[in-house]
Amino acid sequence: MMRILLALATAALIALPFFADRGTMFLAMEILVIIALAQAWNLPAGYGGLLSLGHHGFIGLGGYALYVLSRDLGLHVLVAIPAAGIVTGLLALAITPVLFRLRAVYFAVGMWVVAEIIRILVMRSDWLGGASGMPLAGARDIPRAWMLPTAYWLALATALGATVLVWGLMRSDFGLRLKALRDDEIAARSIGVAPNRVRLTVFVLSAAMTGMAGAVSYFSALFITPLGAFDIGWVVIIVFVTIIGGMGRLSGPFLGAALYFILREGLADFGNWYLIALGTSAVLAMLVLPGGLASLGDRFNFSKTKEQS
Repeated sequence: MMRILLALATAALIALPFFADRGTMFLAMEILVIIALAQAWNLPAGYGGLLSLGHHGFIGLGGYALYVLSRDLGLHVLVAIPAAGIVTGLLALAITPVLFRLRAVYFAVGMWVVAEIIRILVMRSDWLGGASGMPLAGARDIPRAWMLPTAYWLALATALGATVLVWGLMRSDFGLRLKALRDDEIAARSIGVAPNRVRLTVFVLSAAMTGMAGAVSYFSALFITPLGAFDIGWVVIIVFVTIIGGMGRLSGPFLGAALYFILREGLADFGNWYLIALGTSAVLAMLVLPGGLASLGDRFNFSKTKEQS
């Protein structure tokens, strides 16, 4: 039954561009991109205990990689978007020798520093348009009437792909090693887990997924600037969505994104009051539901089991 419902929901999402208006399409696309980003951040942070405050750097890198690959190599945007994810993953691999010398909060801050350095370098690069940014040369690859539907379908594919990838990894032997490493590194080492190899894998995969989601986001924008692409506000949203939804839970990004957008859209007429609502929700959730909204199911099942016994 669950599989049938999921198939029907997926079919409805695929068909959305044929009956939804432009406003709904843009909102749906934004939600899907945030879900993809949250799944990507949740992989190292929620499952691997590798917290990062610099994933906005990968979002910007993915966006700029799309624009450069389209302009300089002439790649079709539908090819350049997954290529942008690969490029971002390779760049993440290049910085790991330095970053992986750091642990816990030092790693998180180190990632933020790296993202800021990348932003400054991009702003000073005339090749990348400097502080003024650059347009998407590959916009002509897609007919104008199909730009928005294509961007939406790409966002849907990215969100579903990130979710399926995380689900598959967590059901594999690799997922067991990752969780063991998160829970107790010494014990994990004793059973043959190679910490650096596992962390490296999830970090690069997370960066690649984040870069691809960033490329999808800026594909629809048709223009990219360093201030927007490397805005730390991306990380604030991702962290809120993941923590409120439930870190280390596949459903966490979906639940967190639902709460975030309900509050934002519901309080849209009240200016920045939605930020206060978000902060209040975060505090209450951490006090009442440390495991996030996804832990409500655990409490319900526990209560039901207790009543049956």
